[in-house]
Amino acid sequence: MKPRETAWLFHGGRILDAPRATARGKNSDRYAEAVLVRGELIEATGPLARLRKLAPRGTRSVNLEGGTLTPGFVDAHIHLLTWIRAVSDVWIEAQTPEGLERAVQASLGHAKEGDWITLRGWVPREWTRDLRSLATLDRILRDRPLVLLAVDGHSAWGNTLAFQKAGLGPHTTDPPGGTVDRDRSGALTGIFIEMAASLLLRAIPRRREPSEDLARAIRRAHSLGITGAHDFDRSDIWGAAQELSARDKLPFRLLLSVPAAKLEAAEELELRAQWGNEWVRVGPVKFFADGTLGSGTALLEERYDDHTGTGMEVISRAELEERCARARKAGLTVAIHAIGDRGVRNALDAIEGSSRRGPFPIPPRIEHIQLVREEDLPRFKALGVLASVQPIHQITDRAVARLKWGARTARSYAYRSLLRAGARLLYGSDAPFDRPGPLLALQAALLRRAPGESGSEAFHPEQRVELAHSLRAHLEEPHRVAGWRIPLGRIQAGWGADLVRFDQDLLRTDPERLHRARVNGVWVAGSHVHGKSL
Repeated sequence: MKPRETAWLFHGGRILDAPRATARGKNSDRYAEAVLVRGELIEATGPLARLRKLAPRGTRSVNLEGGTLTPGFVDAHIHLLTWIRAVSDVWIEAQTPEGLERAVQASLGHAKEGDWITLRGWVPREWTRDLRSLATLDRILRDRPLVLLAVDGHSAWGNTLAFQKAGLGPHTTDPPGGTVDRDRSGALTGIFIEMAASLLLRAIPRRREPSEDLARAIRRAHSLGITGAHDFDRSDIWGAAQELSARDKLPFRLLLSVPAAKLEAAEELELRAQWGNEWVRVGPVKFFADGTLGSGTALLEERYDDHTGTGMEVISRAELEERCARARKAGLTVAIHAIGDRGVRNALDAIEGSSRRGPFPIPPRIEHIQLVREEDLPRFKALGVLASVQPIHQITDRAVARLKWGARTARSYAYRSLLRAGARLLYGSDAPFDRPGPLLALQAALLRRAPGESGSEAFHPEQRVELAHSLRAHLEEPHRVAGWRIPLGRIQAGWGADLVRFDQDLLRTDPERLHRARVNGVWVAGSHVHGKSL
């Protein structure tokens, strides 16, 4: 997207970024500051009268009307294509055969001839072993391929026709880091866990061109105040981003991950971290140390409280170190999915071991970190590892965490402890596996509970994160990792003009109501890309 040389003068509202959140209260006249944008850069901030004198002829005035102007937010862990496709999928509301049948009928109501029926929101732990079978799905739908996608994205369940069309059968074996589920007799159940899920999912036909889906995802992201993302989809996203960028239709900053299976291809192509243009850049190679909390596959040091074992080691610690070393040698960095405390420790060990032969070109990162041991906290700063977390997860997952981790939840979603230990946080949503939106993340980090709940229901409130730290994690740090040509994430002269206008003063909004604030304008590189025409 080419920046336009339009000038904008924002005034009459709150100007907010991480430094201003730190200094709040020092300026009694909270709406005295204005912002002048020329082209793709912020030219000046200060009193409105002075900026009016600096503004060139034709400058367009934007009265914030008591609302807030922030930098554009970055979702530092999202699956854009998967998310936008999930929006149009039917979600299972009741985890029963009857609830599943209702969801199938709803999906059939708008499906085209030949479409696969894909349903979201399946929760494997809520289905008894005898129901988790091919027979259950075949009784509900036999003449169309049917696939249920687990709510955490780490399992898929298909009917007989689906796995036949995927070229799978009784002799399909477990791939590395995955399980093809079987019943006591050894027969397939239709369930594919962790890395095995891709065996089924890759066969589902696309309903639209990936570039069309990405354009839709960006428009929806803009409506939430998101102007950039670190994307972790495993397919389609690279081609879609390149196509939109080539057509000058990518008003969005994208850091794209390299799937683990594509590491060798990246090595052969000599890809390097941060290579790209001002819209698309090469990000980390994504590895999985373990599974998820909900499925009981997050890797723990000690057994789950519900006696279901210690989880799954998707990649052994030794192999993880070897792969990290390969990525580092190739000029790439890594992002390691690690949820359980043993998974996190394995990830830190692998990064430390591979770093002995030289540093990563940009900081490595660990994704999620939902359970961590106290002694591992200082290692994030010592090793220069970024802590990429999703605050909304601790609202969504707390009941399951209490059930499966018990007293260990005192060190779960330990964002404040990470900060105190010197870790640099990145905030994301992991959509569609949780709800996207920066205001939801800020609210979750501030409250540690859902809005409307009493303070006593807060999930380990000692782990709350103040607004200034949260803004830095959602605005500045993700941009710093991407290494854009111009700095982004603050409202400061010389910084890029990726900006969001909210309809409320976010500093004066009760955190209980923060999620109700609405985006009514978005600018990327100084161009107005969302909201009413101005």
